[in-house]
Amino acid sequence: MNRYLAALAAIVLLAVGVPRGSTLAAGLRLPLRIDTRLTLRAQFGYAPDYQRNVPSFDLSNRPYIRSRTVSQHATDHVDTLEGDGWISMPLLDAVRRDYPSFVATVNAGGYVSELVEFDGLGRAYTLLEIRVKNGALKNVLAYSLDGCRTWRTLTLPFGGRRVLYDGRDSGTATIEHFSGWNVNDDPPLVAVWRPVADWAGPRACRNELYVAAPRFDGDRLVLPSPTLVSRRFLGMVQAAGGASFAATVGDTSFMAWTEIAPRDAKASPTYVASFDRASGAVGPRVRVAMARPANDDHCTPGICVDSRGYLHVVVGAHSRPFLYTRSLSPLDASAWTTPKCVLTSGFRDKTTDADGRGRQTYVSLVCLPDDTLVLVFRQQRAGVDRVFGGHSYGVLCIQRRPRDGSWSGVTRLVFRRDRSGYAMFNHKLAVDRCGRLFLSLSFFDPDDYPPAKRAANRYRHRMVLVSADGGAIWRFATSGDYLAGITARDTDTSGAGEAGE
Repeated sequence: MNRYLAALAAIVLLAVGVPRGSTLAAGLRLPLRIDTRLTLRAQFGYAPDYQRNVPSFDLSNRPYIRSRTVSQHATDHVDTLEGDGWISMPLLDAVRRDYPSFVATVNAGGYVSELVEFDGLGRAYTLLEIRVKNGALKNVLAYSLDGCRTWRTLTLPFGGRRVLYDGRDSGTATIEHFSGWNVNDDPPLVAVWRPVADWAGPRACRNELYVAAPRFDGDRLVLPSPTLVSRRFLGMVQAAGGASFAATVGDTSFMAWTEIAPRDAKASPTYVASFDRASGAVGPRVRVAMARPANDDHCTPGICVDSRGYLHVVVGAHSRPFLYTRSLSPLDASAWTTPKCVLTSGFRDKTTDADGRGRQTYVSLVCLPDDTLVLVFRQQRAGVDRVFGGHSYGVLCIQRRPRDGSWSGVTRLVFRRDRSGYAMFNHKLAVDRCGRLFLSLSFFDPDDYPPAKRAANRYRHRMVLVSADGGAIWRFATSGDYLAGITARDTDTSGAGEAGE
């Protein structure tokens, strides 16, 4: 891991003299307390010149950030650093060319998708959901061969779906996300699903889940026939958390998903299986944990792989403890450790002991260069601190697990100080090629807006925080941080690591 340490040291040295902000700035006093009645500029002087959305990084550690506004639906370009300034590159020109009846993007501010992903050859991919003039919806995988300057499109299945439960819209497609060690020359794995029946619960329907490994035919991306994975897929929430559903090493992808349970069940089963990208075959599926509560698509799991090839899964929950399990052997999904609760305290009331119980929602999971797992989530807390006089409140938190170690206690990162109760952060966590963490978040409370205005106000008080020490110290990210990361990566001549090496 010496190359990563060298890169991080270079970031610190390069901070001096960086024109757009210093990486040596003092860390924030945690937890950061946000008054949503005031702007971030007024409270903290935070008014950056970059897009306040979760960044992605190419192999040179150059950042790419898809545009976002306060809207749940809108995006239209990708920004990157050129020299010491940001440039914008159009994203939707190719969509308008290939779909003449295109009307608008749907859920593209991050409610379903917002990341730009890179393969090991530097090709870029991003997922869009679009609406056309007749009202139909389409899933579109856009890809670029020239650093996001121009794009081509590939239509994915199941875009024109009918949302079956409670009028909610969580999309029907996702792609594999970079989580620290899953760098491959092939395009990211694609998952698509088709709603087929209503199911018990306000956050449940039965879906058919399919996966496919896109491949290039010359310079055109093609999609082989998708392989059926499950006829009982619960679906997934991608608006917050945003952990990857898959981790690919070489010709094998490992994927995690949760299924519906019988109508009187207390928990839903979460499975892991391998996928052979060459043959399109799905290996035996293994149940790794039971997600609580049952039949709630907030229980979206995340999976990642470490440098040795061990697979790590955090099973999601909705105000219950997350469950963690690890494969017993590298690059082998056939056997797993007994799932253990990640958090067992923090919400205390008359039904609990003095520590309370763990209440976690929305998995964000990455693996650092030293194999430390980093987990960011919303915690509901009550009765364990003086905030709001002990009343319940939502707070964005972090836990870490060093290689072969145990999960740390909770560190509170951000919460809304002007109101207790519900909080929605729409958080997403990214790791760059030097092992730094970038955390995108915002604030949303449905009580602040009438139903007709909620989608247009999804991302208020948007911010990006950065940590160069694995999540102990956090600051508001600056353009100087992004620039220093590119320069530091230039000092790393040994190449990126590969899982299982």
